[in-house]
Amino acid sequence: MLSSIVLFDLGDVVADFDPAPRIAEFARHARLTGAEVTARLSAGDFWRNTDRGACSSDEMHEQICTRLDYRFSRAELLRLQAAAFTLRPEVVRLAIEVSARARVGVLTNNAPLLQDALPTHFPELTRVFAPILYSFEFGCAKPERALFERVAARMALEPKQIVFVDDQVSHVEAARSVGWDALRFESVAGLRCALADRGLLSAQARE
Repeated sequence: MLSSIVLFDLGDVVADFDPAPRIAEFARHARLTGAEVTARLSAGDFWRNTDRGACSSDEMHEQICTRLDYRFSRAELLRLQAAAFTLRPEVVRLAIEVSARARVGVLTNNAPLLQDALPTHFPELTRVFAPILYSFEFGCAKPERALFERVAARMALEPKQIVFVDDQVSHVEAARSVGWDALRFESVAGLRCALADRGLLSAQARE
């Protein structure tokens, strides 16, 4: 059975992820050090829990402002969410190629503010990938098995119909444990070959 969807991880697959620019901007506005920003936003597992749906977009906004003692506008916060990501054009182009044979989507451990930010700051992602699925929508995060089970249930797909691409070994193993065809991303060339092997690209696309 040909795969019905290929789900790509966002950070360090579709885009480089580097929180340093975001932290630096938080620090500059709030007149704190980067270490202070990290400590305040990590306290009580706040940042991690936002990936698991612990708060809405509005609640996340309020928490960040309170923790950093600085009033950010919503537009500024959305810009800073996006600032941690730099798209990898070669992976986006690969996804476009795959979309001729299967749906392509994103499955990312992320919070409501990034969902709000993507349409404005990365409109090309919303044009290429559908759906874009965020862990917070499911109440759990990679590598929890429940996330993969809930994603498959929402899309009404059998696990074997889902190809999943992630850079983290633990995420790949968890997806495989529920029957997904999971691939570890190490290079674009390697991913291209793996997708061609699955009939998701032409044989010539290996080159």
